[in-house]
Amino acid sequence: MTKRGFALRDIREHQQAPLEAAALQRFAGRATFQNPDHKPVPLLQRIQRGMDIYPLPHRGLPNGNTLVWGFQPHNATVQSLVVVNHQGAVQLLGAVDGIYLGLPKDKTQPELDANARITLFVRDPQALAQNLSALRAWAAASILGFNVDCSGADAARCKAAEAIPVPILAYRLSCPQKVPGDALVNSCPLPLPAVSGKVSPGLFWQ
Repeated sequence: MTKRGFALRDIREHQQAPLEAAALQRFAGRATFQNPDHKPVPLLQRIQRGMDIYPLPHRGLPNGNTLVWGFQPHNATVQSLVVVNHQGAVQLLGAVDGIYLGLPKDKTQPELDANARITLFVRDPQALAQNLSALRAWAAASILGFNVDCSGADAARCKAAEAIPVPILAYRLSCPQKVPGDALVNSCPLPLPAVSGKVSPGLFWQ
């Protein structure tokens, strides 16, 4: 029974993403996010909408952080992602639209939605530099449907997905606001930093 208990614990820890609802809520605060052609919505609501599945997939990153992501049920093109550190503290949020399966297996040209984009939200701009390479690799994996072996027969498809230019926007949640707490985050853009190093989309293979 002891061995079985440890085995069940390991399975549970593997399935459960290291993400607490309270940590997500603290990080998002009362920020409001506006996507093109959509009404403004609370940022937390948008992130939760794209993570309404269980269990949430997650992978450890080379820098020691963990990337957690999900989908909106019945509409996988609406995705969200969260980066947490080893203590479970949120480092970055992402609202992802229109990239999932943007390069189907039987196609050679991408088929991204017209408004395809990744919108990132941070409180510390250093979080962008620390995680951007992994997020670009995750985007390529999403474009491929998370089901390719980049170190094997699918290496060419992985390279093709990495070359697809997905718009990435970044915003700072901690910038000064006229009304403290109620921030339209689109008013505080951040430039994307130049980053070195490369993460393979194969890291996120499911």
